Amino acid sequence: MRNIIKVLLVSMLAMQLFACVGTKTPNSEAPVVSNSGAVESYEEFVPYTEFDDIAVPNELSRVPDRTFIYENSEFKTGMIVMKGRVENQSLIDFFVNQMAKDNWTKESSIISSMSTIVFKKPYKSCMIRITDGSYNTEVEIYAVELKAESLRDGGGVLEQNIK
Repeated sequence: MRNIIKVLLVSMLAMQLFACVGTKTPNSEAPVVSNSGAVESYEEFVPYTEFDDIAVPNELSRVPDRTFIYENSEFKTGMIVMKGRVENQSLIDFFVNQMAKDNWTKESSIISSMSTIVFKKPYKSCMIRITDGSYNTEVEIYAVELKAESLRDGGGVLEQNIK
């Protein structure tokens, strides 16, 4: 009787092993090609603000009564305030990495319970202030963007011929 139980157990294990080897599941991190030929990616969507190259984490929600954007023909500026239950350090890491992906250069930073990171691009600047609160972390994004029209109309660099 013992021999029959051993043979049954060994054969069940062998069948499970062959079943696992026989089924191939796609890797969840690999892109999936649909019927139309388009490639789908499983990367998490990162929303951008009114400024095309300043992204924010999904976990933050906007505080509308403290947010404003001013735009005219020469520049766009504004303050975007967001809150969420996110750790201070993970927000710092997110902004440093994401801003680098969007070709911003980190100019300076102060890291504490109220952190400030300053980024720069040609004709643009951005300061991000992260305040670690008891229930929520608050993020204030201050941005200024000079427009190309204002640079062409005399506000930009002037050429000078010296004879």
